[in-house]
Amino acid sequence: MKTVGIITTFRQPNFGSVLQAFALQYVIKKMGYDVKVIDYKYPNEFHWKAGAKHGRRKVTLRNRLGNVKRYLLLHLHLRKPTKMELLNKFIKNEMKCTTFYPTRESIVNHPPIFDIYVSGSDQIWNPNTMYGDMSYMFDFVPKNSIRIAYSSSFSCDSIPQKYLNAYKENLCKFKAISVRESNGLALVHKITGRTDARLVLDPTLLLTKDQWNEYALKSDVLSLPPKFILFYMLAYTYNPEDKMSEILSFMQQKYQLPIVSLSPCPQGFKGEFISIEQTQLIGNYEFLQLFIKAEMVVTSSFHGTAFSINLGKPFLALENGKSRSDDRIYSLLHAVGLSSQLLFTNSKLTEDVTPYYNIEEEQIQLDKLRTSSLDFLKTSLQE
Repeated sequence: MKTVGIITTFRQPNFGSVLQAFALQYVIKKMGYDVKVIDYKYPNEFHWKAGAKHGRRKVTLRNRLGNVKRYLLLHLHLRKPTKMELLNKFIKNEMKCTTFYPTRESIVNHPPIFDIYVSGSDQIWNPNTMYGDMSYMFDFVPKNSIRIAYSSSFSCDSIPQKYLNAYKENLCKFKAISVRESNGLALVHKITGRTDARLVLDPTLLLTKDQWNEYALKSDVLSLPPKFILFYMLAYTYNPEDKMSEILSFMQQKYQLPIVSLSPCPQGFKGEFISIEQTQLIGNYEFLQLFIKAEMVVTSSFHGTAFSINLGKPFLALENGKSRSDDRIYSLLHAVGLSSQLLFTNSKLTEDVTPYYNIEEEQIQLDKLRTSSLDFLKTSLQE
């Protein structure tokens, strides 16, 4: 049996990051490969030195004692698990990982050995967060190794000059390249001259609604209103808060439903708002359950949009109206014929704005794209 190693970012307190890594491993395993996710720490010392401003914590005796205390309190049930602890539980239960690589040096000096290396989805090629870490393009693997990119994301429309040579050198070594946004296709062509790159679905969309439901059924029982609007806002590259407050007010007034939220309440919103993570434990199983049970969804998250589409939920998605450099959501919605469900931060809300669409037509188009994306992955893995 051929072995496959996937590199991506997945040990972050982000539901989508974990689920996209799980999904890619799931489908490659179904194709008959022995597959592991390479457990490479992000961010690590390389990224902190380059300018990353989150995730760093000095190793001191006080911190070590604090870690022991938190561990004991958790296992004595004297504190709630953190989001990352809940996500790590999902990773432990559902995923197969390599040994842990805490630093850039550790993976370069003792690289994991596989027959095939796959760079997974998420923003692993974003120069604004990876700072030129070519680990995500497999510069650490043995010479002549097979490299495949599946739905890898730049999340921008240009590469800083200081990284261009490294991007070109490493991208040219890939046997097959696929990305998840239109700007990514243009970047691959501009950097390398390659015209064989493909636009494919995010790994989470390779699993069907029924397959995701199997994992949602593992959720703890959640206390939820009979009907609700699920709200999931992420704000990595721009501030969606003002527009989200406006959209939530518009939606609640129109449909008279409470907001169940996985995100903080946007400043200015005064309606019925339930911050579910404050009262209930929400891991990946519960995340899936919330999407399945939601009446409709409002989101600025790529994976929030992806799960809304996959599960056939009425939804509105938000993207930055001032800059279109990150076109992940737009590319996905355009591909499935749902551009009507996308709002921008400079959009006007009118009475004809609606979360509803033709779910049957959307599911037919999604199934076609799923088949095409799986065919690309299957063909690329074959030597």
